[in-house]
Amino acid sequence: MTVLAVIPARWQSTRFPGKPLAQIAGREMIARVWDQVVQTPSVDQTVVATDSENIAAFCEANGMDVVMTRTDHATGSDRLAEVAEKISADIYVNVQGDEPLIEPASIDAVSTCLLAAVERGIGVSTGYIAAASDDQLDNPSVVHLVPALDGTVITFSRFPVPYPQGEAMQRTVHVGLYAFTAAALAKYAAWEQGPVEKSESVEILRFLEHGEKVACVPVVPGSIGVDTPEDVTLVEAVLAERETL
Repeated sequence: MTVLAVIPARWQSTRFPGKPLAQIAGREMIARVWDQVVQTPSVDQTVVATDSENIAAFCEANGMDVVMTRTDHATGSDRLAEVAEKISADIYVNVQGDEPLIEPASIDAVSTCLLAAVERGIGVSTGYIAAASDDQLDNPSVVHLVPALDGTVITFSRFPVPYPQGEAMQRTVHVGLYAFTAAALAKYAAWEQGPVEKSESVEILRFLEHGEKVACVPVVPGSIGVDTPEDVTLVEAVLAERETL
């Protein structure tokens, strides 16, 4: 099975324009994501998918394979689907370009989860951290995932779901990491965005809104998605702490 990891990276961002090239402890964010992905044993090839000449030029100058894509993609996974039209693979892994702390073990876990899910007719998988910290519960930049007993996803939300009306349940943190079969990715790109996806701004909700299951698996904690300049400070603090260990 050929596994292609794709790192979507666009220049425009409502909360943080140009963030793929933002400096994090002296190294550009997209380069930090690349460093993590290429260490993943299950990944056969890695490319950056962008609509920005600035990002493409940076990648080319730093030995990172890059594919230019259209500017009108609604999400990173839509951009991934365009890459799939240009590069053939059995599994496509979407590693968000704003996850500089993503662990190679997490990428492997999500890919392995998909291989098992395919046997159940499921074509997409994602990861989550099993326990959200207190400061993540009220942070709208953090997406929470509610797992079902069968290892699939009930829902995703920026609210800290589920609400503890009865017995309290541990809230999780969704990690921006997805694995698709080629067929699932093609379906995703053909579907319209649903109202819940648009409201939450969580791209993988498109599968649930169209009646498809999403497999999920716990992954290594510690990843932080960079949505705002303030998040850069959080990532740098983690990196500084790791250097002291």
